[in-house]
Amino acid sequence: MWNRRGFLRGSAAGAGVLAGVGGNGLERVLAAGRATAELSAEQVAANEDFWFEVQQAFTEDRNIINLNNGTIQNGLRIVQEAVRRHNEFSASAGWHSMSVLGKEIESCRRRLAFHLGCDPEELVICRGGTEAGQIPIMGLDLKRGDEVVITNQDYPRLLSAWRQREKRDGIALKIVPLPAPPVPLDQFYQLVEQQVTPRTKLIHVCHMTHWTGQLAPLRRIADMAHAKGIEVLVDGAHGFMHVPFKLADFGCDYYTASLHKWLLAPPGNGFVRIPKDRISRVWPLTPP
Repeated sequence: MWNRRGFLRGSAAGAGVLAGVGGNGLERVLAAGRATAELSAEQVAANEDFWFEVQQAFTEDRNIINLNNGTIQNGLRIVQEAVRRHNEFSASAGWHSMSVLGKEIESCRRRLAFHLGCDPEELVICRGGTEAGQIPIMGLDLKRGDEVVITNQDYPRLLSAWRQREKRDGIALKIVPLPAPPVPLDQFYQLVEQQVTPRTKLIHVCHMTHWTGQLAPLRRIADMAHAKGIEVLVDGAHGFMHVPFKLADFGCDYYTASLHKWLLAPPGNGFVRIPKDRISRVWPLTPP
């Protein structure tokens, strides 16, 4: 689990993936973290100087209390400054700026791959978690009668994408009735396993659901699936940069994420990881 020091260190690394640091705002937050590193959680909770520095790192409207941190990132000041700076740069000379920013995309891919523990060539940066999920959903070669196991707590737009494939291609959706509130991981696993048949080709689960925060027993599901020749797609929109992990911990085949959630990147950023040996077998959502 994250502790305060690890969270601040991870926030610094994450913010650096897609945004340049402007001024000394982030350094002030990190300095505040170092200054309270030896204090207890109760002491830090009462330390107004520490929380003032955290507050000043964001541009939130002080007249409201935002309790939704999972839809689109809060107004992290250095991110907003970077967006304005890059918008102005892009508007000055499009062909020149695109050639410069194109190199930055490759740098971004390398840093994301470092956090995931995968090859940068396996990552596609796209326009959010929905598009990231739709790339394998629409691109995997599934035939009439093939089964896909999902849960009733998967993201609605990705469920809609699967239903479109169900209507268009005649695949069969097996929907796991995942209870709320969160259930023990053994129960989650058993509910998924019960839906698997010899016709199952893919299991699609959330790393962490946006409905209840339910975590999935990803490694156990992946091991079971691979033993039966089944692939695993994980929607990590609320897992990436929320809990510490490497892809090797899970053994899943495809992993997607929204970067504008817990990474605090600008709205409209995401990625999908496709293993190198599978890239040629996934039809691109938008042909190059």
